[in-house]
Amino acid sequence: MRLKIKDFLIIKSADIQFEGLTVIAGENDTGKSTVGKILFSEIRNALLKTSPEKANNIEFSIEDEITHFPIFIDSPDFLSKFNYLKNTMVLSQQYQLNFSLPNEVGDLILRISQPSKLTRHNDNFQLIKKLIKGEVYYDSLADNIFYKKDGLKTKLDMYQTANGIKMFGFLQILIQNGTLKNGSTLIFDEPEVHLHPSWQLEYAKMICSMVTEGIKVLVNSHSPYMIEALELYSKKENINTNFYLANKVNEASIIEEVSNNLERIYNKLAEPITRLEEL
Repeated sequence: MRLKIKDFLIIKSADIQFEGLTVIAGENDTGKSTVGKILFSEIRNALLKTSPEKANNIEFSIEDEITHFPIFIDSPDFLSKFNYLKNTMVLSQQYQLNFSLPNEVGDLILRISQPSKLTRHNDNFQLIKKLIKGEVYYDSLADNIFYKKDGLKTKLDMYQTANGIKMFGFLQILIQNGTLKNGSTLIFDEPEVHLHPSWQLEYAKMICSMVTEGIKVLVNSHSPYMIEALELYSKKENINTNFYLANKVNEASIIEEVSNNLERIYNKLAEPITRLEEL
């Protein structure tokens, strides 16, 4: 898949190839999230065979057949509000209320709500279970998400659960219900925000493991820990990885490939540390 953007919102130019693992690094407000949402919409429209009014400055091309809807994950707060969001979506559809959720949120509600297909013996599921010392799961009877911590007799609501655990919980649920499989496209918007650096490394390792299973992954990040971990684990797994830097020039963002010069990413993200050292 290839996405070209020119003079759209904050993005002045971008030409991004999505194969295997794609990483877009950059500061806040440089268009990273915009790229993720455009990619989500373009894949979704292709599957639904819809042709909404399209900006002339966006080009999207597909080399291989797309068979699965994309998944967009950003804030772990989604899991805390899951029941509220789902009921609001259902009521708004039934009574034609003037309320709408972004497509990526509505689609994620449907993905999370799927019944379990795999056993808990799945390797990736067990790796996460060991790391977070428990299981985040969808309870179809309660129509809500819970965390069962090892050693506790009672389940915990999501508002009682750490955000880092929720980030791994997304993957636990989607692995177990079979949503994540060969041909899927998974979009992460700054997954490191709620993760301790040590868990950022584990998350990067899990991402690269999923890519080896045929899942295309886009990661938007401003964390040097996450980016370096993705670089090293992708080399270890020998997976196709493209790195891009989103950089503001005169209040407009230029997103360019830097796969052969990752120092540009690390130097950019190290600027705040340099400023502190000068104080």
